[in-house]
Amino acid sequence: NSSFFSELRKRKVVQTAAIYGAVAWGVTEVVVTIVDQLFLPQWVSTLAVIFFVVGFPVAMFLAWTFDITGDGIRRTEVTSRRGTASIMAALVLVIAGTAGLFFLIKPSLQLREVSRPTELAAPPNSLAVLPFANASANADETFLIQGLSDELRDQLARVSGLRIAARSSSIAAAEQGLDALSASLKLGVAYLVEGSVRRQGNVLKVSVQLINGSNGLADLNLSFERGPRELLSVQQAIAEALVAHVLPESGELVAQPATRNATANELMLLARYYEEQARERQDVDEAVLLEAIRLYREATEADPMSALAHSRLASALLYAGDLDAADAPIFKALSINSNLSEVQNTLGEFHWARGLVKEAGLAWARAVELNGNNPQALTNYATSRWYNIEVEGVREMLERAVSLDPLSLEPYATLGSFLALENHPESARDLVARIEELFDDPAAYSAIAQLWSYLGEVDKSIAWTLRARDLEPGNRAHTEKLAEYYAEMGDFETALMLDPNGVGILFQARRYQEMLDLAEWVIFEEPHDLHLRALMAVAYNAQGRFESAINILRDTGLPDSVFNGWRSGAEWDGYSALMNALHGTGEVELARELAQFGIDYGDTINVDWWVNLNAACEFIFAGDPNKARDFLDRAANGYRLPWDPVLKDLPCFGPFSDDPAYRATVRHFEERRAMLRERLPATLAEFGVNL
Repeated sequence: NSSFFSELRKRKVVQTAAIYGAVAWGVTEVVVTIVDQLFLPQWVSTLAVIFFVVGFPVAMFLAWTFDITGDGIRRTEVTSRRGTASIMAALVLVIAGTAGLFFLIKPSLQLREVSRPTELAAPPNSLAVLPFANASANADETFLIQGLSDELRDQLARVSGLRIAARSSSIAAAEQGLDALSASLKLGVAYLVEGSVRRQGNVLKVSVQLINGSNGLADLNLSFERGPRELLSVQQAIAEALVAHVLPESGELVAQPATRNATANELMLLARYYEEQARERQDVDEAVLLEAIRLYREATEADPMSALAHSRLASALLYAGDLDAADAPIFKALSINSNLSEVQNTLGEFHWARGLVKEAGLAWARAVELNGNNPQALTNYATSRWYNIEVEGVREMLERAVSLDPLSLEPYATLGSFLALENHPESARDLVARIEELFDDPAAYSAIAQLWSYLGEVDKSIAWTLRARDLEPGNRAHTEKLAEYYAEMGDFETALMLDPNGVGILFQARRYQEMLDLAEWVIFEEPHDLHLRALMAVAYNAQGRFESAINILRDTGLPDSVFNGWRSGAEWDGYSALMNALHGTGEVELARELAQFGIDYGDTINVDWWVNLNAACEFIFAGDPNKARDFLDRAANGYRLPWDPVLKDLPCFGPFSDDPAYRATVRHFEERRAMLRERLPATLAEFGVNL
């Protein structure tokens, strides 16, 4: 052993190994950094690691075999038989150590090359366009660079053979700093499109890579140097190259960009940049939204034949609440090209805002037909079908929207609401667990709280809302939601402490006169608030003031607006309140007609109290008490806790006050509320939060 180690010192093998390791580590770090910054293929850094691993035994052999002397490099002489044995032992150790190092990194290589594709299981025609990097020093060009990736994503989404991840999830993946393999796995895509844009004088340098999600290597590298007015041609060239690579045998035609006019394109990019800023804020910045609308309008003037410019103008106007102004641009877009999913989706939103529910459903159905990978159209169409009690296929559409937009909270929340309210509690709980795993912010906590409320576990709703409040202590919305949940659980004292002037809290506490005194002032500021009008009508009915209930619902479009399909719970609450008010004023036949319409509207296996208590009320007015009892029993088998003003004070339930089925339903919910109030302290302790 002493001879072996003396040979190591003599031949400076240890020093050589240390120097080799330091150089290998430093060079590898530099290579990895360069690869990341210049968007080079990932195989470059992998090759560097393999080179240094393979080179290690070579370096050790050379260090052992040769000496560097003043007379040059000379072969080291072996002075004894024992020295020869030491050489053999050293060679064995070097080979064994190198083999060990190889087998140490082999699992990670296998994870990239073998396990990852199986785990990914992504459709081979799927890809995500990540936000392009601004390689320029000028931050003012962010809109141009972000817009290029957004427009490229939308253009590829119009190719029927491709499956494109949604914008929100693609941005989320980039913001989370995920590597290529993790991003492709989370987004459920086979490919990632990455890119960078640099402006040097009047030249735009665009670099784009198509990353294979199974191994993180670049399958395609594209580079362009063009003038700033040639951005559209660059976008088209990128789209054509990507489609040709991902769908080589399909012969798919590449969709045209939103406009062929360079001026209109730049205006649309800037407009979209402002519009996204407005939509992403919880409190909409009206000035930013109006600037987006102005720019979209200029884009339509620069290119009057761009259907998407007109459609996006209409969408922004709808978001701003200007329905009249949205009329002309949406129908102009339709006249130019009605076969675009985005145009049909905006048309659906326009009809929905107008109260034309059936027309909205037809437009959204067409949008999905044109592009089954449009998550917004899928969600809109599914929601409209759900509201019209056409639940077949709704779950599948919402699940597809989630798969297309897997890092965005909104589709999860919509799917969770459907599962919870349509009697799929275990699936809803599984979805809550997925949201907890994927998201960690106040918005996600609030969504989770809402889903637990739908599942009847309001103590958990309170705990999650407290978590949201603790992260955003200045956000009044969290306190107001806390008050609602405490009221839902029957703790009105705490609810009113949190929100003393909450109209909804006073309503649930059945303090009707206080609630009405406050609401009659609020309605002057929010004259079109149908939810508030519906609550006021229920409160007037509870006091026997039926004419006041009818008056407050006047000019809401009820009951006619519901005949075409309903758009919200508030709309149906107003309809039910109107039915009760009419019955109370002696217009019994008209009330029965409204009740019969509700009965004919449809029935599902929905166990939510809201559906079933309204149905029970309708059957009472229709003269079928046995059916009413069936729906009362179904309400008691549900999860969400009902509003006491509906369960206890609707005039239709007056004749049922002593009915055993009715009394059992009231008692059931009172006992559940008492149980939740008793359980709440332990739940808050488990979550580590307090009021």
